[in-house]
Amino acid sequence: MNRFKAIFYILSAITSIILVVYAINVYPIAGTDSMVFIPPALLYAKGQGLANPLYYVTQFTDPTHTNRFNYYVPFYSWFLGMLSKVKPSIPTVFAFASLFSITNILLYAKTVSSFIDRPLSVGLKALVLLSVTYVATYLFPTVGRPEGITTLLVFGIYLLYRNRQGINPVVYNIAVCGLFGLMLLSQLICFYFCFLFFVTYELFYTTNIFKTIWVNTLRFAAILGLFCALLAISPNGLANTITGIKLHVSFVFERNSGGLPLYLLFWVWAPLNFGFILVFLLAAAFYIRDIAARFRQIPPVQAVLLAGVQLFIIYGFAKFILYAAPTIYNATTFIMPLTAYLVYNIIRLSPVRARNGATAMLMAAYVGGSLLFLRSLVLFIDYKQDGKDYAAARAIANNIANNNHNVYTTLSLWPLFDNLDSVHFFNENIMHKDDIIIVQQAYHAMPEVMKGKYTVMYDFTTAEKRKFLGITLTNRPQGYSFMVCKIK
Repeated sequence: MNRFKAIFYILSAITSIILVVYAINVYPIAGTDSMVFIPPALLYAKGQGLANPLYYVTQFTDPTHTNRFNYYVPFYSWFLGMLSKVKPSIPTVFAFASLFSITNILLYAKTVSSFIDRPLSVGLKALVLLSVTYVATYLFPTVGRPEGITTLLVFGIYLLYRNRQGINPVVYNIAVCGLFGLMLLSQLICFYFCFLFFVTYELFYTTNIFKTIWVNTLRFAAILGLFCALLAISPNGLANTITGIKLHVSFVFERNSGGLPLYLLFWVWAPLNFGFILVFLLAAAFYIRDIAARFRQIPPVQAVLLAGVQLFIIYGFAKFILYAAPTIYNATTFIMPLTAYLVYNIIRLSPVRARNGATAMLMAAYVGGSLLFLRSLVLFIDYKQDGKDYAAARAIANNIANNNHNVYTTLSLWPLFDNLDSVHFFNENIMHKDDIIIVQQAYHAMPEVMKGKYTVMYDFTTAEKRKFLGITLTNRPQGYSFMVCKIK
């Protein structure tokens, strides 16, 4: 192993360890859609079924009114719950979620290392190293969405396909169908795109078009059969889950896109996928180049089928990704193969001017994302030093919940409570005398409706601005600090 590859592996290992440490400390504060997918895992681990009393959608997707988790395909939450039975708790659930993340990174390191078969320039070396810390920002365990596992399943399909020549055909097909079946059981849209891209490359390189069609039809049937079988034995069953998903989907597609500012936020500036637009556009350019080159070499029937598959991909991109800015997660779930694909192509790109241009474009995203990863580490150290961490906050929150009535909390503090049935979210439109409100400091200012109407029962807040070497890193604490207020 040469020196550069050793450095690359060491950086990958250090990055993986950081993600595990974050998970155990439930850092960053559990946000985005973690409230949608993590409570079912925790309750299942505790033997209370795959349910979610925190997510309001269960009120119209579950006719039994028992908060069943039937509004989404269940594998991510179900599997995390099974693993977490060893010690049911929020840190345990996130610790197991971090194992998906670090497996991604270590497989990525092994894959990219195999691409390095020639001396690299200083710029390319920097690109390869920064790609590790960049992809890590997509893999924070406390995000708590199914992409935590679908990124790994997608990358698994990518690696299987790349190494298909050296795998026994029976083993290969079983592995492909198994991974796709679990993907379909984890995230429907992810399966839609991944299977279409898989079929695209099957059509790229086939020597027998009709055999390829037949084989992939059989694969699809096997995947669907596995999906139905697993869904039937899942805690909430096949029929109930399908019905709940249909109701949820009808609700989801009514969401507003948010306009250009929101698209810029999610595709350009979002800390969890900074500069993804650059990654996406560059990967799309390489992909279109490959498609165009292949069209010139294949028979008309094959070309027509290939074009048809691309139309389904374009339709899906508009229908399932671009229809709303936040649904960028349907694209970022492909970050691992996208990044490996880019590194592979840039290393081999010629002429030098084109390679340097592609490197510079990607570096703009990688440097920014890597700085954000470094920022998260500095803020984590600060988070532990100020004492307002998950463990301390959890003890206080549970003491308040267990010894008082009418306790309400703002959204992101739900992981602090041992009994999820005791979690009641604060509604600014409904407030009564003697209500106790726990207001988080991170991402949430004191509600205007409360000002002048409360007394402070407990102050667990910390300094607002966080600085490092005189540089302001954030105007809000990143931990679980909060104020406990009693309405007058």
